[in-house]
Amino acid sequence: MDIRRLTPSEIPLLTELFPYRAPGEMIAACTRDLKSGKIEIFGLFDGSLLIGELRVMLENEDPRFAVRGLRAYLYAFRIREAYRGKGCGRALLTTVLESLERDGYRAFTIGVEDDNAIALHLYHALGFCEFVLRKEEEYQGDRFTFSLLERRLPPASSLADGGDPN
Repeated sequence: MDIRRLTPSEIPLLTELFPYRAPGEMIAACTRDLKSGKIEIFGLFDGSLLIGELRVMLENEDPRFAVRGLRAYLYAFRIREAYRGKGCGRALLTTVLESLERDGYRAFTIGVEDDNAIALHLYHALGFCEFVLRKEEEYQGDRFTFSLLERRLPPASSLADGGDPN
């Protein structure tokens, strides 16, 4: 298995993981946002097969979601059905969080729908325990209601100075 950032030319692969009503619209928006640096898209591959994705928004008009260099919003977390329950999602999420931490991010938000008990369990296990807000959005004609959860790390300087990480 290989986890890496997707390039703009690989964005059409995302249509294999979710049945978009308007795939061209998604591809155009992701390409624009990726090229502008607003988002990054991480892919989990088994050989040449895309088996998972996790998008990262690095800036958002609502600072509770993302603030460049401080807080990253993780979304569109998907694993191909045949690979679920095998630790692939945890591996992808953990790798992305580690990459963002190396880039200096200390806070992370992620959205979860109420009925997604498996994702909620994983997020809590990885420290996404603080409830931030409840939100309803519409995307390509479908309505989604989710809770935004946050995971915060202690400031890097407090650990370097021997401070308490809690």
